[in-house]
Amino acid sequence: MPHTNKNNNLILIAVAIISVVVGVLVSQKLIETPVKIPENLSATLLDKAKPLQPFTLINHDNKPFNLNSLKGNWSFLFFGYTHCPDVCPLAMQVMRKVWQAAELKTTLPPTMQMIFVSVDPKRDTPAVLKAYTQYYNPAFIGVTGETEQIDNITKQIGILYGVDAPNKNGDYNVSHSGQIILIDPQANMRAVFSPPLNPKSITQDFIAIKKWVEDNI
Repeated sequence: MPHTNKNNNLILIAVAIISVVVGVLVSQKLIETPVKIPENLSATLLDKAKPLQPFTLINHDNKPFNLNSLKGNWSFLFFGYTHCPDVCPLAMQVMRKVWQAAELKTTLPPTMQMIFVSVDPKRDTPAVLKAYTQYYNPAFIGVTGETEQIDNITKQIGILYGVDAPNKNGDYNVSHSGQIILIDPQANMRAVFSPPLNPKSITQDFIAIKKWVEDNI
């Protein structure tokens, strides 16, 4: 009988300890301040960071561009091609205006980078990409690679594209999404800026999103 009482006492002590631990956890949960998402954003903000998976591309200097190339910076990615007659030039102009925005002077390199990813590797060689991106700003980065790796990153992010049939001269267009994608310094997808792209709205949204992310790390 004494042995039974000892077991019962141990069980009661264990139950008491578990109750205290659960109570503390519940109390902490109740007093946590809910994470408040920035209001009045034009961008689509992901409430949870979406980590990107490894990919292997090349930049306009024919050097590797991969997941590590996105780390340590806030990256704005636009997917298109240099022969694009309208959407890409407009997007690049918007990115240039965001880059030059007075409000972002304190967040310029090395904490921010503008990246143009070509989905037309057949024509957009590194040399072509370099001339194209640096026409808009010498600091802009052109990126492309094998189709398999382009598909790797576009599928992760949700970018769509397709190569149209060539005409009799061999020229062709590439249909593609028109969003600018925001990646945080940990290489997580954080937000999507959709057309019509407005540099002022993107700048203001970026400031709010950056602060929100940094406050909740």
